[in-house]
Amino acid sequence: MEKTINELNNVMKEEFIAGKIASRHGLLQSLDPRINIISTLLLIITANFIHQPVILLFFNIWVIWLAKVSLVPIKSFLKRVWLIVPLFTVIMVIPSIFSPFLPGEPLLVLFYLPHPVQFLFWQIPQVISITKQGIFAAIVLVLRVGICVSLSLLLTLTTKWSLLLKALSKIGIPPIFISILEMAHRYIYLLLQTTVDMFIAKKSRTVGRTTTGEQRQFLSNSMSILLGKSYFMSNEVYSAMTSRGYNGKALVLTEFKVKLFDWLWLIFIIIVCLFFIGGDRLFVWK
Repeated sequence: MEKTINELNNVMKEEFIAGKIASRHGLLQSLDPRINIISTLLLIITANFIHQPVILLFFNIWVIWLAKVSLVPIKSFLKRVWLIVPLFTVIMVIPSIFSPFLPGEPLLVLFYLPHPVQFLFWQIPQVISITKQGIFAAIVLVLRVGICVSLSLLLTLTTKWSLLLKALSKIGIPPIFISILEMAHRYIYLLLQTTVDMFIAKKSRTVGRTTTGEQRQFLSNSMSILLGKSYFMSNEVYSAMTSRGYNGKALVLTEFKVKLFDWLWLIFIIIVCLFFIGGDRLFVWK
C-alpha cells in the first residue's frame, strides 16, 4: 500500500515539476504557443519522411539539444522518453526482424524447416532467420517513435496546459476536443488525489498485516467508490462551470502575440526540416 501511495504521489509531483519547467525562461518557453505547436508538427512530419537510421539518430540528438536549451532536465527527459519507447515500440517491432514476417537477406539463421509451410494466405519460408531488412526497419521505426515522443513531450513540458489548450483552439481544433482534454487533465489529478487520500485513510486505520483477500476486497471497494465519486463530481463540476458562464471554449486571460523572434524560429525550423530531408536523400545506408 505504501508503494502505491508513493507511486501516485510521484505522478502528481511530475505534474508539478512540468509546471515549473513551463515557467522557465528557455528557448521554447519564449515562443508563442501556436508557433511552438506548428513547429513541433513540422518536425514530427519531417521525422516520418526520413528513412536513414544515421539521420534519425542525428535528429534525436538535435531534439535533446533543443531540450537542453529549453532548460528541461536532460536526465529526466531521456528517462521519460526512452522508458516508454522500448516498452511499447520494441515489443511491437520484434516480429518484423524475422524472415517469416519480413523476408530479406539473412543475418542470423535460426533453424531450417523441412519445406516451406503454407498457412492460409501466409507462406512460412524454409529458412527461419533474422534479416537485414527486418533489423533496418525496426531501427528506423524505434528512432522515429523516439523523435515523435520526444517532441510531443517537449511541447507539453515547455507550454503551460491552459496556454496549450487555447493555442490548439486558435489553430482550428474543435472546441469539443479541447473541452475533453481540459476536463480529462483536471479529473486525472483530482482522482489521483482522492485515491491517495483513500489509501492513506486505510493505512492509518490498519493495525498489523492484512490478508490477500482483505486487500483485494479493499481494492474492489475503492474502485467502486471512486467510480461513484467521479460520476457525482462530474455533474457537480459541470453545473458549477455552466453557472459561471462556461460555453465550451477554453478561456485564458493571456493574449497571444506573434513576435519577430517567432517568425524567425519558424523559418529556422523549416530550414532544419529541409536539412534533415536533404541529408536523408544524400546519405544512403547499405
